[in-house]
Amino acid sequence: MSSVRRRMRYNRRWLERRTDQAIIPLEIQEHIGISNIRGEVLIVSRDSRQQRRIKELLRSENHRFDVAWDSDEAIGFLKLGKYRLVILDRINERRRRVFYYLRRYLKHIKVISIVNENRLANDSMKYGGYSFLLHRDFDLEQLRTCLISSLRLHHPVCRLLKNGETCNRSCINSYMTEENYTELEALDPNAAMPEPTDTEVPLDTMAPPPEDFFQGLG
Repeated sequence: MSSVRRRMRYNRRWLERRTDQAIIPLEIQEHIGISNIRGEVLIVSRDSRQQRRIKELLRSENHRFDVAWDSDEAIGFLKLGKYRLVILDRINERRRRVFYYLRRYLKHIKVISIVNENRLANDSMKYGGYSFLLHRDFDLEQLRTCLISSLRLHHPVCRLLKNGETCNRSCINSYMTEENYTELEALDPNAAMPEPTDTEVPLDTMAPPPEDFFQGLG
């Protein structure tokens, strides 16, 4: 009986969480207004200082943006707005759910992850991230480079970081276009970015997930 009660409590908690997630887009529309959702770039971070640094740079580059404070709110914004890029702060909270949601359902949106370790940076690139920024006090000029290469030059991925090299701004200094990268991909069969498999990315189904699913999710 104790295991049945534990399972019932778990299922109830899971259903409550799904209900809370479902109404978040409605709450965003109520508090912000659908016409006030800017789109283009979405910042996902609880760090107000980090938000301020990124927002100042985006304004200086004339990009529109919205800010989400947690994973649920981020997915709510993604369901309402038209975004080309997500800047995802994964230092204090890994936010796997947002990253996997983007890579499964919104593959056209590019993701720049802010991370504090090389392993997470490599995982971000392996599973379809555009680029990454290391540590909380990352170089703003590197972010500026990523904005130009991803949004203006339409590069599909940062090839330097993908190949384990460091950012040297060559991606924008050479003014390579998306067509140039397509030609390189044709010459280099190993250049294509592997897609996450169903075993690597959790499915978003109505069946309750494993009991440890909520552990570590931001």
